[in-house]
Amino acid sequence: MIRLLVQINVNVLTVRNLNAYDHIISNGPHIQCVRWKRKPIWLPPAKSKLFRIPERKVIPTEESIELKRLHNNYRTYMKSLMTYFIETEKEKEFCFNKLVVEKNAQEDFEICSQINDKWNKKVAMMREERLIQEREDRQKEILEKVQAKKERDSKILEKIDEEIRKAKEEAKTFITPENIDKAIVNALENITEHNVAIDLKVSIIIQQVLHGNSSNIGG
Repeated sequence: MIRLLVQINVNVLTVRNLNAYDHIISNGPHIQCVRWKRKPIWLPPAKSKLFRIPERKVIPTEESIELKRLHNNYRTYMKSLMTYFIETEKEKEFCFNKLVVEKNAQEDFEICSQINDKWNKKVAMMREERLIQEREDRQKEILEKVQAKKERDSKILEKIDEEIRKAKEEAKTFITPENIDKAIVNALENITEHNVAIDLKVSIIIQQVLHGNSSNIGG
C-alpha cells in the first residue's frame, strides 16, 4: 500500500486510487510508502481473529542476554544524557540568578581594577623615566645655549674693543679746537689734487697741476 502526505479530497490514497493521480507519483519527495501485510492498518481485526492470542516468540538465551545488555546500555546512556541536560539547565539558572550575576560582575570589576592598577603603575614609571630624561636633555640644552651665548658675547666684546682701539688711534688725527689752526695751515700748504686720469690698467696718470705748484695727487 502507498500512503500520501498530500491531501487531495481524501486523507489517504491506496494503489487503486493512484491510477487517477499519475501526475502525483512523479513528485517523489511528497510521497511516503508504507508496506502492509494484507489490509490497511486502519481497519480493525477480523471477527475470526478477534480473540486469538498470538504465540510468544521464543528468544534464544544468547540473543536475550545481548538484547538485555543493549537495553541496559541504552537506559544508561539516556539517563546520563538526561542528567547532563538537567545539570546544564541548573547551571544556566544559577548563572542567571540576580545575586550570582551581581557577584560575578563584582569579581570582574575587581579583576579589571587590579589589571588597571598594574597598567597605571607601569605607565607612571615610564612617564617618570621619560620626564627625567627630558629634564636632563633640557638642562644639557640650556648649558649648551649658555656656553654659546658666552662665546658669542666674548666675540662681540673683542670686536667692540678692536673698534674702540681703532677709534682711539684715529682720534689722534681728529681736528679739535686746540689744533684747528695747525690743521688749516697744513691744508693750505699741502693741496691735494683729485682731478686725475687713469688708464686701462687703473694706473693714475699724473697731470700738471694748474692751481699752485703742489704735486700731491689723491689716489
